[in-house]
Amino acid sequence: MFAQAPEWPSVRSIPVTQLREMVRQSSLAIPGPNVALANIADREIPGPGGPLPIRTYTPLGIGPHPVIVYFHGGGWVVGDLDTQDAIARALAAGAESIVISVDYRLAPEHPFPAAPEDAWAATQWAARNAASSGGDAARIAVAGGSAGGVLACVVALMARDSGDIALRAQVNFYGSCNFPSHDTPSAREFAQGPILTSEDIDFYWEQYLSDPAQQGDFRASPFRASSHVGLPPAFIGTAEIDPSRDDAEAYAAKLDASGVQVELRRYAGMIHGFASWVGILPTAQQALADACAFLKRQFERTSA
Repeated sequence: MFAQAPEWPSVRSIPVTQLREMVRQSSLAIPGPNVALANIADREIPGPGGPLPIRTYTPLGIGPHPVIVYFHGGGWVVGDLDTQDAIARALAAGAESIVISVDYRLAPEHPFPAAPEDAWAATQWAARNAASSGGDAARIAVAGGSAGGVLACVVALMARDSGDIALRAQVNFYGSCNFPSHDTPSAREFAQGPILTSEDIDFYWEQYLSDPAQQGDFRASPFRASSHVGLPPAFIGTAEIDPSRDDAEAYAAKLDASGVQVELRRYAGMIHGFASWVGILPTAQQALADACAFLKRQFERTSA
């Protein structure tokens, strides 16, 4: 794939609007998974900053279905409902669940904490409205990839602290869950990518945080939360060739040390973002199958 692809320029050299369109077009160029769903529908729900677009994927079969609230990746700067449509489809079909994909506000126009505020609002809405859309409010999970994986972990903390929603599970594909402040082996080895470089990571964080001091807020760096006790079971999938790999795996270790059930899987030979290629890449298909099997096990438990 990389031998045939042109070199991707530094994200710093591209205006944000152009970068978003480049990411969008490259994402849409990759075929999605061949799965059957009952319905896909777009709508808007109330959000902290105004109407919040969502896309709902309903699986085949008779409900009520479990509900997965999904957050796309893109460094909190790029990405939308279309860029990871393939992952949402795969989750809906594979986990036999309603997937609500959230088009949260993006930086730099809407810096931190706009994204976690939208993510939490969407999860609350999903819990309140599950029954009316054929979902089961007692079986709700959160999931995401990269920046969206971080948001999923943040929402898990917010749900625990609020006591309003008893999430069944959290799924994080290669979300670092921490501001890149540690000199990890993966950050050194894969500083030049491919796909995601250390310079790119720094750029995205600079757009996201309006004040560097915000890196210590658990809504930006869930790794730094004061406690991780009592969080829902977690599936964390990492890519071997990824500068953020070790940070994501450190979060898995922190959850495990706090008594949280964790399933950590590192996918050999894979790069950051690989799950988006679930329509064409066998290892991405395996990763989504692993996550879906994990989710189904959590949904089948008799109580949250």
